[in-house]
Formats: sequence, structure tokens, C-alpha cells
Amino acid sequence: MPGVESADHSGAPAAAAVAARRHSRLPKASDVLADRLRGQILGLGMEAGDHLPSEAALITEHGFSRATVREALRLVEADGLIEILRGPQGGIRVARPDVSQVTRSLALLLTLAETTVRAFSQFRQLVEPAAAAAAARSATDEQRGWLLALADAGTSRNGSWEPSVEFHEALGVCSNNEILRIVIAAFGQELTWHVPGERLSKEDREETRRAHRSIARAVAAGDADKASAAMLRHLQQFERVLAANGRLDEPVLPKERWLGS
Repeated sequence: MPGVESADHSGAPAAAAVAARRHSRLPKASDVLADRLRGQILGLGMEAGDHLPSEAALITEHGFSRATVREALRLVEADGLIEILRGPQGGIRVARPDVSQVTRSLALLLTLAETTVRAFSQFRQLVEPAAAAAAARSATDEQRGWLLALADAGTSRNGSWEPSVEFHEALGVCSNNEILRIVIAAFGQELTWHVPGERLSKEDREETRRAHRSIARAVAAGDADKASAAMLRHLQQFERVLAANGRLDEPVLPKERWLGS
């Protein structure tokens, strides 16, 4: 290869030439086709339920083998952009990714990285007060009423902390900021797994309920500063409880949690 020969004559190390060849390798055919399909769906603004060409048509149109087309479809299906239905009424249809797909990936990454409770708490203290302030500024009357109802409903239901998690996710919705909504929702599963295992007392539950009411009332009143401050106090109080339980420097999602999933 002329480019490689030139690099060698100029004194570049042989390792650099090997690296250059490695990075210049062509992508797999399935990746190429998957990118084309993503581009078609996103670039043309296709709606959920719209049909893509059949597997046979894709083979003819793009000139790839059946195995390559099936692998490309599997990749795009894993993105949540399509669903493949079998049977006479089946076919390849456009879908919309679900936030649960992101959540699952985040849970895996946090577990493998052994991300600590402290790091997760710091992240929440950066994001959720901002979401509360945004909700106070932009929530609709209907959303304000919904948030107040969730806060008044309490933090636990039949021993579950789902209502508490639901309140935080609802705050993301009430921010009417799509990025905040998705980020908070994406970490909802982490909270669902994380919070029940933290040996929280009845007093901790009642404190959470009071905090949620304070946040919801500030949002309903349209007071962004008060909503942000109330959320920060709530998260800092929860962090103090976790510190007292010796959890701050332990993984937020210990590996053993997966054994029971």
C-alpha cells in the first residue's frame, strides 16, 4: 500500500503502520446496512407502524446476503427502531425506542463500573434540583395537580417504593424538557432496585413524604428557587441516611443484586 510505504520510509514506527491499517478496515456489511436503515427511518421521519421493505426486498435492493440482512435487522431492532412481526400479517415495521432499553444498558454499565452510591447521589443532586426548578417554571396546571396528588399519595404502596420513584419521574415530565425527562426516567430502574435495599426506616419514609409534598407545593406555586432548594435538601437528607448506613462508598448496584433478578 502506497500510504503505508510512505509512512515507513519517513521513519514512522512499524506499530503505527499496523494501527493505521487496523483503523482503516472496512466496517462489516451488516453495520453498513444497519446505518442505511437507521438513516432511512430517522432521515425520512418515518412514523411508528410504517412498513419497511421485506427481508427479500432488502436483499435485492442492497445486494447483501440473507445472513447480512438478518444481522442488520437484528441491530436496528436492538435499537428499538423496528419490530419484526412473523406470520401472514407480519413484516418489518418502524417502532419507537423505549426508555427501558436505555435503563437496562445504564444498569449494566453502572454494575460493571461498580459506580458508588456517592457518585449516583452527586449526579442526582446536579440534575434533579434543576428539573424541579424547570417544572415550577413550565408545568401545566394539570401537571401541577398530578404532582401534588402523587406527593399526597405517600411514598410506599404494599411495601414498594414505586410511588416514590414515580414522583421523581413525574417531576421530569413536569419539567417539559425532553432531555431532563429522559435522563430522569432512564435512571428510574436504578432507583427501583437501589432504594428498597437501603434498610430505610418508617421515619425515613415519612421524611420522604414530607419532602415530596414540599417540592410539589413549590412547583404548584411556580417558585423555581424554592422547588430547587427543596429537592436539594431532600437528596442531601437521603445521602445522610445512606452515609449512616455505610453505603456511600459501596456500589449503587452490587453484583449480587443480579443473582435474584
